[in-house]
Amino acid sequence: MKSHNGCTVLVTGGPGFIGRRVVRRFLEDGWKVTSLSLPGEAPDPSWGGQVQMAYGDLTQSKGLNDQMGSFDLVIHLAAIVGLPGQYQKQWDIIAEGTRNVCNAAAERGARVVVASSVAVYGDKVQRQVCHESDGHGAWQGAYGRAKQGQETIALEIAASRAVPTTLIRPANVYGLGGASAWGDRLIAAVRKSGGAVFGDAAHNNAGLVYVENLADALLLAGTSEVAIGKTYNVCDGEDISWRRFMDDMAALAGCPAPPQFSLVDAMALAMANESPAQLIGPRSTAAPLLEGLNLVGFDNRYASDLIRSELRWQPRIRYAEALRQMSLQYQLLEP
Repeated sequence: MKSHNGCTVLVTGGPGFIGRRVVRRFLEDGWKVTSLSLPGEAPDPSWGGQVQMAYGDLTQSKGLNDQMGSFDLVIHLAAIVGLPGQYQKQWDIIAEGTRNVCNAAAERGARVVVASSVAVYGDKVQRQVCHESDGHGAWQGAYGRAKQGQETIALEIAASRAVPTTLIRPANVYGLGGASAWGDRLIAAVRKSGGAVFGDAAHNNAGLVYVENLADALLLAGTSEVAIGKTYNVCDGEDISWRRFMDDMAALAGCPAPPQFSLVDAMALAMANESPAQLIGPRSTAAPLLEGLNLVGFDNRYASDLIRSELRWQPRIRYAEALRQMSLQYQLLEP
């Protein structure tokens, strides 16, 4: 196995939910690590002072490039979530930010791993098992549109500037720490409003990947030669329904099981409130969001055979153990 001692990796969004775990994996593997972060973001204490911090704005090409320093590999995680309907802002940060990161990698002769999302499958999530070769579906919101743009831009630069590139499409990433969508923010929402499940939640798979398992996959994607030029779904593949997952998150927060609502009614409200095809975001924040319903209202099936066979990735931490870890973390996070 190739030694990576002395090699340098740049992790964009290092202090974030996924980034802090990815940084730790690369440190353990002997890499020198730089975290590219937003101004004011502090290094994670678990890094033990071993990480070089750089700061920059993904949308500012020259200034960003100046801050990056030198690197052999970039794991591009930085994005923006939780801004439904802000089509231009999400495009600028996610899609155009990826252009700037990939061009900087090209100038250094570096390799790139781009963390995309299963949101690129759009409405295909509603009706099929999603394979890497299936292509993009109709986006269901600003985030999915920007993630599709991110992939297209990364692949264009890979072809035009000979950048060794890998795309990773994480399924619904759960865990705690770093304001995670399927963790910290979900629990906060349940505590505030009681949460909700939709449609056939007892049978629809939640399509989960535990954040620690995703970090393992990103390390493999950045260090395996066979991964160059490939796109991989990353999904744990356990049969965990939306009903079970939401009930478990509610229990973690000390709340009752969330109530169930009609998916048909929720979709009708959402479609009357926004129009992704016309880049019209939600008019009211009270209505359900199409992008959210596209996931929580349907059976999430993401094939991950390719990363298992080619990179020998397996989910190291199973759902029951992940819940145990989250329970311990939540007790520490609570005041």
